[in-house]
Amino acid sequence: MRPTPAEIVEGLEYNLRADLLPELETPWAKRIAGNMLWALEHLKQRLTEEHALAVEENADLRGVLGAAAKARSGGGALAESLAGVDLTAGEAKEWPAPEELTAENARLRTAVDAVVEAFPAERDAAAEDLWREILGYIARQTERDGALIEVDPG
Repeated sequence: MRPTPAEIVEGLEYNLRADLLPELETPWAKRIAGNMLWALEHLKQRLTEEHALAVEENADLRGVLGAAAKARSGGGALAESLAGVDLTAGEAKEWPAPEELTAENARLRTAVDAVVEAFPAERDAAAEDLWREILGYIARQTERDGALIEVDPG
């Protein structure tokens, strides 16, 4: 469908840069306009990339919960620590609506947070394997977040 969300943002950026910004007189107004341009650019990037990254993150979180369920089934201190944690991974939808994706992401993150909080002080081999899985998720999530962040807004 035309215009696409990215095209709408590009049009807003153009009008702000070409029409409005030259008419602004104070440094403060120019600074605010520059911030708006940065926010629009960030929004455009998120519109094109965020959904796929969120689907990827939810799959990653489901993997961590699956590893936690497997570790819990092995018994020991880790199983006892995770006994009260809901490790339901849920089902992945092929193309969820953004609202569903966000809600499911919040649920999955809460479950993984509960796993981390319940972690036993002493770690056996199963606990170490699960901990490495959690650290791997954190590293991959940092990369995904980095794809949506422009460090220098100009």
